[in-house]
Amino acid sequence: MAWLFPLFFRAAVFRCQRPGGLAMGLGLDRILMLRKGIDDIRLLRCQDPRIAGQMLDLGPYRAVSRMPAVTRDLSLVLDQPTSPEELGDQVRSCLADLASWVESVSVVVEVPGRDLAPSVVNRLGIRPDQWNVLVRIVPRALDRTLIREECDRARDTIYAALHRGSRWYWAARRTPGGS
Repeated sequence: MAWLFPLFFRAAVFRCQRPGGLAMGLGLDRILMLRKGIDDIRLLRCQDPRIAGQMLDLGPYRAVSRMPAVTRDLSLVLDQPTSPEELGDQVRSCLADLASWVESVSVVVEVPGRDLAPSVVNRLGIRPDQWNVLVRIVPRALDRTLIREECDRARDTIYAALHRGSRWYWAARRTPGGS
């Protein structure tokens, strides 16, 4: 078999006495891994929508938690409708150091205060010119499972920062700031 290499090189355009060199092919998968900063090739074929969605562009990969998801729904009163992107930014901003816990923020429904039933208006303390927005927050840490009390405190921090109604309902036993 070794005698084939000199015959090949003599027949080829290359004319050299002693063939040598290194051939290395990266392939598209490895190039994508380098571009996105991924260290595990299995992530490229992962079916988890949180990961698969990141494989649709060349943006850097953002690690996702393998811990169980927690969901918190908040019925907020806002002075005006807000886009989901703006609301997500406001949620992350008010959580400060805990913002890394926020996996997703979505608006489930928005209803003008003037369209709500009187019992809902009374319960929320909403004015006719305000909006009731049901927001779904999914907190999930990368390194551990979040406990209920932590999620409730984060929910109450968001609620205290964004809710503009005259009635308040807290998830944790005490309100943020001890009041």
